[in-house]
Amino acid sequence: MNDADPRALRAAFGAFLTGVTVVTARRDDGVPVGFTANSYTSVSMDPPLLLVCPARRLSSYPVFETCEHFAVSILADGQQHAANVFAMSAGDRFAQVDWRTDAHGCALIDGAAAHFSCAAHRRIDAGDHLVLVGRIEAFAASGRAGLGYTNGGYFSLALERRAEALAHGSARMVVGAVIEHEGRVLLAHDAGGYRLPQVPVSRRSGAAQAIAALFAGANLAVRLGPVFSIFDDTATGDTYTYYRGAAQVPDTGGLGSYVPVHDLAALPFAWQAERTMVERYVMERAIGHFGLYLGDELQGDVQAFAEGPHA
Repeated sequence: MNDADPRALRAAFGAFLTGVTVVTARRDDGVPVGFTANSYTSVSMDPPLLLVCPARRLSSYPVFETCEHFAVSILADGQQHAANVFAMSAGDRFAQVDWRTDAHGCALIDGAAAHFSCAAHRRIDAGDHLVLVGRIEAFAASGRAGLGYTNGGYFSLALERRAEALAHGSARMVVGAVIEHEGRVLLAHDAGGYRLPQVPVSRRSGAAQAIAALFAGANLAVRLGPVFSIFDDTATGDTYTYYRGAAQVPDTGGLGSYVPVHDLAALPFAWQAERTMVERYVMERAIGHFGLYLGDELQGDVQAFAEGPHA
């Protein structure tokens, strides 16, 4: 496995749904340091232990390699900004978020779902990361839902549950997906124009299960990501839910053909609502920041979720 494709391996690791944390410590001179990580695990109740895995490439790695104390803030739904700051920002990260210190001077992010203040318990060399086990000395939980991360993007359980609720409450539910493979998007085409792959949903099944079943029935290997758009058709009262996803192989399973992303704008779509959604996908893909649209086929709001690397 030493010759495994790093990008493919990262994508495989990223299929596991996780929470998002900010791990902090302080240098000998008292300056706080921190990084965003989804490599966090609860380890033991007795004694109370957890672990995090700082990467050796981190500029703050020497601090975590030797610190006596560190803290973990489990970020809450809506705290994507804090996650991005500690994942990508240079300069004074702590000037960009609200925080306070624990008894040992380690930063705790305000508004987090939970905090843990830890004493360094054990360190284990693990390839390009360090396994840092902490003994929990103090903790608190706010009751807020945690921020989720999978397949290279954040997701909100609250919004995912809304999609499921809409599947059970609407006059009719249709679920589809924007599926990309190597810079091309899967589209069906008939006399009416181009359409994204989609399928009606019965009241007895959920949106994610229905679209996954469509791809499974076509023997198409697809990794579904977060919900991309939820909107009502004002003329019919039907609700449409679309996911983002990635195909693992170029096969289409008879569901259409792959069209290069840069050609999408010129295509005649069968429905203006899908054209508008695909145009938003192309724009957000270009800047690396995806959102979730909530509204109807004419107007609504985009709730911003960003992409970001995590240790």
